[in-house]
Amino acid sequence: MLYFRGKKIGISNLNKYKQKSNGNKCRILTYPTARAILNKSPCSVELCLRKETCDRAAAARQGGKRMKTGLRKKAILGMLLSVLVLAGCKDQKAQEFPDTPTPEYDAQNQYIFMNPQGFYDAEDFFCGTNFGDDLLRYYDKESGISGVLCPDPACTHDTDSCGAYAADGGNSVSVYNGKLYWVGEQLEGHKTILYRSDLSGANREEVLQLDWQKVILTYQPQRYVIHRGYLYILGTSSEVNGAEVQSLESLLAVPLEGGQEPAVLYEQKVNTYYETTYRFVGNSVYLEMITKGGDTWNITISRYDIQEKTWEPLYEEKNISASIGKMWVTETGEIYLPGIQDNQAYIWHLEAGSRKETAAWETADTDVPYLLEGIAVQSTAREEIRWLEVVSYTGEHLYRGAMFPASVPGLEKDPGVTSGNPAEDYSMIFIGGDREKLVVSLFDFLGGESSTILLDLTDNLKPTVLWRSTRDNG
Repeated sequence: MLYFRGKKIGISNLNKYKQKSNGNKCRILTYPTARAILNKSPCSVELCLRKETCDRAAAARQGGKRMKTGLRKKAILGMLLSVLVLAGCKDQKAQEFPDTPTPEYDAQNQYIFMNPQGFYDAEDFFCGTNFGDDLLRYYDKESGISGVLCPDPACTHDTDSCGAYAADGGNSVSVYNGKLYWVGEQLEGHKTILYRSDLSGANREEVLQLDWQKVILTYQPQRYVIHRGYLYILGTSSEVNGAEVQSLESLLAVPLEGGQEPAVLYEQKVNTYYETTYRFVGNSVYLEMITKGGDTWNITISRYDIQEKTWEPLYEEKNISASIGKMWVTETGEIYLPGIQDNQAYIWHLEAGSRKETAAWETADTDVPYLLEGIAVQSTAREEIRWLEVVSYTGEHLYRGAMFPASVPGLEKDPGVTSGNPAEDYSMIFIGGDREKLVVSLFDFLGGESSTILLDLTDNLKPTVLWRSTRDNG
């Protein structure tokens, strides 16, 4: 049985798609897989589908082993199992790329790891999806025109024949080698498909289909990333064995062309509080694994060489008293880490096998800053006002104040207010950004309104609505 915040979800025809449980073992469906099964189930960063799929899982939660799953963290109590498989697939010949930035072939790390919706910053336009929306949208940077990314002027955009239909997906939107790519989920027939089209949305075609049983149910992908000729599949699946909950963190890769099966590059079984971060830089994939050990933290960072198909360890540290966040890797392979401890926020640079402090500032916030290229971002609430701090890697405060100092055109409510009541306020997801801009998503659960908004860091966070949509809650 699937649960939402510990309560059973009543969805017609669910039995047809449920996983079977037998005695002491059952499959746990994380959000993207569950959404593919339940289709339009309401979910967000704050309101996430709990990993509870059988009575034994619920009993484990009630017994003190509460299981929490979200788009940002996976918390499972226990011990770390030392099961690590770092494998390459030697029979897949990698396309040759220079070990320097190639924007037309490289993933955009600044937009792919915080948000559950799709977003891509192309040279002349932005494209992506809105939260809870199935349509690809665009914003032309020169003209300021935005709309549904559909080439047919007569289309009503309300059927799956629309050229902008993202097939209940779109969180993997990429512009790669002059084409638009995204992964979509089709409930009918259990299909997960990588699509490709022209940048106008015309000539949509299926590139490859992922096997439902071997890939989707086994690895339960949380995110898809296109980088240098491959579709990377970032998976998190979990199982309950007796009173123990065990997660499988995995990374798979499949060539965009060639019809090969996905190769497992990385697998690790975990049954403790943990968090992973991937960064795709040049011919490398960087992996950060943070685990909880009592009152301290442990961290390991490894690098996968795309050309050689080999892994190498880069950094390891145990018993860290500060809370550590998601790493950032520069274009030249420099690694930075954010952290927070005792009302002090930090940025560290990894040098010669140790952390070297580059910035520190006092903060009343408890959330670890999020790193982008050259900046750290902290978003919180102060006296029911959304508050934002942006700090450079050298400690310079680039912005400190209200996140929405100016009104946002077309919004019925004040987006800067956050009372904690979703019936009164907009919920917000941080999508990403750089030193010039931040991108956020605002959505109204009751009204169904959703907007993707750019905040200009060079102009006192002046807002621009990139696109807006309204979901039918009926």
